Amino acid sequence: DHSKMAASMVDAGTSAVSEENDSDIEDSDGDGQEEPEEPKEPKIRETPEDIQFDAIVNTVAFHPSRDILAAGDLDGDIYVYAYSCTEGENKELWSSGHHLKSCREVAFSHDGEKLFSISKDKSVHIMDVEKGKLVTRISKAHSYPINCMLLVDENIVATGDDNGFLKVWDLRRGTAFMEMKQHEEYISDMTIDQSKKILLTTRCHL
Repeated sequence: DHSKMAASMVDAGTSAVSEENDSDIEDSDGDGQEEPEEPKEPKIRETPEDIQFDAIVNTVAFHPSRDILAAGDLDGDIYVYAYSCTEGENKELWSSGHHLKSCREVAFSHDGEKLFSISKDKSVHIMDVEKGKLVTRISKAHSYPINCMLLVDENIVATGDDNGFLKVWDLRRGTAFMEMKQHEEYISDMTIDQSKKILLTTRCHL
């Protein structure tokens, strides 16, 4: 009787284990598969995310018609970024290290096809915005470091340096057709009236 009872208990245990395993198999083979998560909607911000740079940024400019900005830093590097209010969509398009010293100002041409830059290394650079290639370099544009720049039109550019000298350039010839000593200290900024007849310069009095 004891042997029959033991056999019965073993059989019952085997049956319970078998039933439990069958249940597990049914669950794994059934329709309980996890559905793939739907991609999250991109987060739209009120303003684009911050863009971080390794060196101090001296100058920044917006493209006249596209969501692009340019920045020049203390090391002489220039960066061009596409920016967006969609989170994670800011993107570096290209960078340039052609300047040997601090980049002091960047400006897009009125049609947005070129990017102008000036530097403490006394040079003026013009770059192709789409390709990120240097197309024109005026290496020794001034005898002193250049501090500011004004794009008068597609062909005329004015530059002012640390010793108060003003130059106005005809880019078609690559030469300055006007040069004068405007101030005793550096030229801090420039602007021109709507008729493009009066060029105004400012200085910093030390």
